Amino acid sequence: MSSLNARPYRIAADYSGVLEPESQLVRVLDGALVASLCLLLAFGPLAFGAVQEWAICTLEVGAAVCLSLWVVRELARRVPEVHRNALFLPIVLFAALVCVQLLSGHTAYWSATWRNGLLWAAYGMIFFVATQCLRRTACIRSFAFFFTAFGFLVAFFAIVQQFTGNGSLYWVVPNRYSGGVYGPYVNHAHYAGLMEMLVPIPLVFAMMNRWQRSQRVLFAFAALLMASTIFLSKSLGGIVAFVAQMVILAIIAGLRERSRGQVLLLLLLMAVLLTVWLAMLSPGGISERMAQLHDPLGKADAGDRLLMVKDSLKMITARPVLGWGLGTFPVVYPSFRSFYTNFFVNEAHNDYVQTAVETGLVGFAIVCGIVGLFYRASLRRIERWRTDIRSAMSLAAMIGVTGILVHSFCDFNLQIPANAALFFALAALATGGSDDYMAKHWVYEGK
Repeated sequence: MSSLNARPYRIAADYSGVLEPESQLVRVLDGALVASLCLLLAFGPLAFGAVQEWAICTLEVGAAVCLSLWVVRELARRVPEVHRNALFLPIVLFAALVCVQLLSGHTAYWSATWRNGLLWAAYGMIFFVATQCLRRTACIRSFAFFFTAFGFLVAFFAIVQQFTGNGSLYWVVPNRYSGGVYGPYVNHAHYAGLMEMLVPIPLVFAMMNRWQRSQRVLFAFAALLMASTIFLSKSLGGIVAFVAQMVILAIIAGLRERSRGQVLLLLLLMAVLLTVWLAMLSPGGISERMAQLHDPLGKADAGDRLLMVKDSLKMITARPVLGWGLGTFPVVYPSFRSFYTNFFVNEAHNDYVQTAVETGLVGFAIVCGIVGLFYRASLRRIERWRTDIRSAMSLAAMIGVTGILVHSFCDFNLQIPANAALFFALAALATGGSDDYMAKHWVYEGK
């Protein structure tokens, strides 16, 4: 069989042995779907995290467009397929819980729950579309290359803005919020959350054996620049989450790889180069920020965050089963607040606590189930990450999701639409089917 003349064929669903050629239209739609998903996920961070109404609307409409494009692609096929994901069931259960809150009126503010329900429906569409379209090696490679380049450019922009900025977003948009601007985000912690999800992609690719040395150096440099901005942003939660990610990556490499010494050496070299790079930039305030790790409760706002958690526990006690309604935390919290502040408390600064407040213990249990199933499914897909792109991307996505899960103990990245959308796309990449898609669904036949 000549590989030059090979054409992809799909096995018909009736398994009768009849092979059907993939049409040019399907392949074009496949590429358009991946491109649309990448552009949609990149739009959020550039639009200040997609926290404003116009950006949220664009994200929701874009998710619907991606889903519609997937439907068109499947209709263009003679045998449509829906690929399964281990997280579909718990996500549907969470959606059903929100529907119960809306239909039964078990929400403190129906409109807030409705608006947030639409936003989370968009996340569900992104998760579904990512599961369906990010399966071929070519699509996964395109996704990885796109977000490596995107993360590098955003990090480079953030550094330039830090040393030449005037306190405004993109130098021209005034910051009307209390958070420290970094990159395109109003809050430095949310920028750190973005980089926590993106850094593992070039870092894992830099440790793969399939690339040439020059390509691995480029991946490593992109990872180094992106990782440095987590420290430059001075997000303490982001720094802790990043360190946790590197520890977990080192453990996985040490347990699963025969060449563990080489991998661990590369991670150590990455840490040394990162330290040298930060020293060359000489950013002020990082050492003081790092020193706060010795006494994290001594931070200026740590006491208020602990009080928020204590107040939130009272809110959970008041409505333990179904909670107060998705998206109602800022509406209900003032009635339970135990301290004075001039600021509007719009989030609990702890995504786990806020989930329990808004969706009750039922919603919290579903979320815990999602996390457990996520790691169960993703750990099965990383066996050959040093040589296989799909396995490598599963590992990178798992490490990226882990960063947000750690950071969520002290912040609210999952309440930021841009970060939440990327989080769900990476979760789909890490868990989207344990079967060998190319082996089971595609064969190559020469002319």
